[in-house]
Amino acid sequence: MLLTETALFYLVFGACVAVAVYVRADAPASVASGLQAVGACLFWPLFLPLLLSRPEVTLDDPSAGPREEKASRDSLDAAIAQVEAELDAALSGLDGWAEDVLNSERQRLEELRSAWKAQADRIRQIDRLLTAPATSADPLADAAADVAKARQSEELRRGNIRQLASLRNQMHADLIGTLAWVRELVTMIHLAKFSGAPAARAEELVVQIAAAVQGLSEVSAWREQEEVSTAAS
Repeated sequence: MLLTETALFYLVFGACVAVAVYVRADAPASVASGLQAVGACLFWPLFLPLLLSRPEVTLDDPSAGPREEKASRDSLDAAIAQVEAELDAALSGLDGWAEDVLNSERQRLEELRSAWKAQADRIRQIDRLLTAPATSADPLADAAADVAKARQSEELRRGNIRQLASLRNQMHADLIGTLAWVRELVTMIHLAKFSGAPAARAEELVVQIAAAVQGLSEVSAWREQEEVSTAAS
């Protein structure tokens, strides 16, 4: 009697697992899915771990887009955080060697950090615009090919998108280039300190690092000027 009850419970659990496996199958109506469900009913302890595991995300999964965007955001943030950490280590290692210039350039150094983050945010905003459906081919764009005025507007629109992509690439190059240049100057600070260079050398390097904000500020000022010109037009 005990063996019969055990077999009955085993089959009941197996049937539940088989139904779950059948429903979760990619093609429930296929013969392979039916055979897999039968196997799951008879050998459900082997299928149970697979059933409880999370399905893998495929390339066609709509949620892959936000994940790629998050990876890009993490990449830019990680690069900025790395340079900030190296810069902090170099400045704190001066030990009063160039204390005066540090105090005088403190504000510009903070502006540099803020400019890095602002530039990264603008790059991500443009990336979202460039991946939006409006920037790709659409029914209206296809219909505009038969109307002269609409065709001209569509050509101008695509030209604006190309300029936006070019601006994004320039902003990205400016950001990465500035980060790399600051890292180079950081190593020069360490070299000056341990090679016995005069304090004036360290002060000069700190001033150069603080001046790196100008490159990003010029891009921001140009962007604001373009927005004002567009609005006036």
